[in-house]
Amino acid sequence: MTDILVLGGGFAGFWAALAARRVAGENAEIALVSRAPVFEMRPRLYEAHPETLGVDIREPLRAAGIGFIEGEATGLDVAARKLMLAGGSALGYRRLVIATGSALRRPPVPGADRAFSIDTQAEAIRFDRRLAEIAGEKGATVAIIGAGFTGIELALELRDRIEVHGGEGERLRVVLIDRAPEIGTELGTNPRPVIQAALDAAGVECRMGSAMTAIADDGVSLADGTRIAADAVVLTCGMAASDFTRHVPGERDALGRLVVDRRLRAPAASGVFVTGDAAAADTGDGHLALQSCQHALQLGRFAGENAARDLLAMPLIDYAQPRYGTCLDLGRFGAMRTLGWDRQVLEAGPETKERKRLINTKLIYPPPGATTATLLAMSSTDMTQQGRP
Repeated sequence: MTDILVLGGGFAGFWAALAARRVAGENAEIALVSRAPVFEMRPRLYEAHPETLGVDIREPLRAAGIGFIEGEATGLDVAARKLMLAGGSALGYRRLVIATGSALRRPPVPGADRAFSIDTQAEAIRFDRRLAEIAGEKGATVAIIGAGFTGIELALELRDRIEVHGGEGERLRVVLIDRAPEIGTELGTNPRPVIQAALDAAGVECRMGSAMTAIADDGVSLADGTRIAADAVVLTCGMAASDFTRHVPGERDALGRLVVDRRLRAPAASGVFVTGDAAAADTGDGHLALQSCQHALQLGRFAGENAARDLLAMPLIDYAQPRYGTCLDLGRFGAMRTLGWDRQVLEAGPETKERKRLINTKLIYPPPGATTATLLAMSSTDMTQQGRP
């Protein structure tokens, strides 16, 4: 029986395991379970070269004395404290941290299962291969379904991505489609003029208030009877908690996330903590954490620390993450940075792009070559001690 099992190797799971080790020291056996030993840089999968956007997590885990178990979790026996894996094996635990993340919600329309996505590294690579195939075509079209954060970033990156494959970016037709009446509905009104200006400058065709009825390999059909021919249709229409969370008893929100208490415990599952995109957690100011890298990093740290504290009969701490901001990539237009839940625009343009690049290429990564002591220090729930977002 393992003292602390962490299920999931993404942002939340990786930092949960390190935070648990920091608190427990040598007093607990800790292991991380994941389908693959790769930390996918999911926030970057709209970019070129998706095959490079993964980090092997085995070495930093090994250095911290954290075991790695490659496997697919298929079930959970809360009463017996056992995690079931594909193939019939089971892992016993004293405390379990569920960090299984989220997955794209494919809409219930014919053909949605055949559309491209950039939800995982494998899917992003598949889409990139399609871009390579159409790069040399004159008048190629890419239709993006979903004008939220990811859809906007992808739409504004596509011309440069075609050029990476030797094509002429200006010849590409990019169509951004959403049933909502406005661009970036979840981002609110403050950033919208900047986003729209970037889309206009990039020549992105926006079809708002357009519900789709079917997707085919060569296009998408809309509810008003319009059909848009496309060489690739990409879904960026939102996420829901991973299917594994269904094995955990408890209340869920509209995104399928488990509603947790302030310590990130699953109230109906003794010994189970839930974190990252799988958790509906109050950030401490009445807002629910978003399914984002920014929140997953800190949620993971708190869940791992509390799992270790609970194991060692130490007082638990309340999760809090009141500081909230966004940095949206706007392609050739630059980037935009906002602050607060009302997303007041702090700055936008080419100069902000450097900040976005810093976040994407350095701040969200475990620093290469970092000592175990540094990684453990970075797992602190005190954000001023992390030197990270």
